[in-house]
Amino acid sequence: MKKIIVVLFITVMGLLLLSLPAMAQHDHGAHGGHGGHGAQGAPTGQQEPALKMTNTDVFADGLQATFMVMRNEMHRGMLAQMKMKDDVETGTTHDVMVLLRDEKTGREFTDLRVTMKVVGPDDQEQSKPGNYKSMMRTYDAYFNLKEPGRYQIFVLFEVGGQKRVIGLSYER
Repeated sequence: MKKIIVVLFITVMGLLLLSLPAMAQHDHGAHGGHGGHGAQGAPTGQQEPALKMTNTDVFADGLQATFMVMRNEMHRGMLAQMKMKDDVETGTTHDVMVLLRDEKTGREFTDLRVTMKVVGPDDQEQSKPGNYKSMMRTYDAYFNLKEPGRYQIFVLFEVGGQKRVIGLSYER
């Protein structure tokens, strides 16, 4: 009987330990009426690694948005590798990219007028048009995410005659 209890205890503890990383990704919940998963960054007070990119899928109302947040240094290197023009905006720290698609069909939206908005931990807002990059298949814009903390990132666009907003919480 003791062997069964020990084996059961070890199994339960192993499953619990394996599920902790997945549970950590789901601590942010819904934002602005839209579902989403927060992206984990470096803990406050630590330097964020230069080669870090966060890739997070957010689903809302039949849409899928894949958000990618990348430090400009890494983005610059990626542009060079792909032999693309270096268009990093001076005075910014991060490139925010989003791939927009229909959740059911997987069809990508490539011809939308997109506005990207970032709200910093100090409630300061930055808003810029999202430029579509066909080679990357994403809309992107450069923002200042200088201070560690939680940022809200939103994409505003119109599809099917409806104005839509989809976003996520990003920890820097």
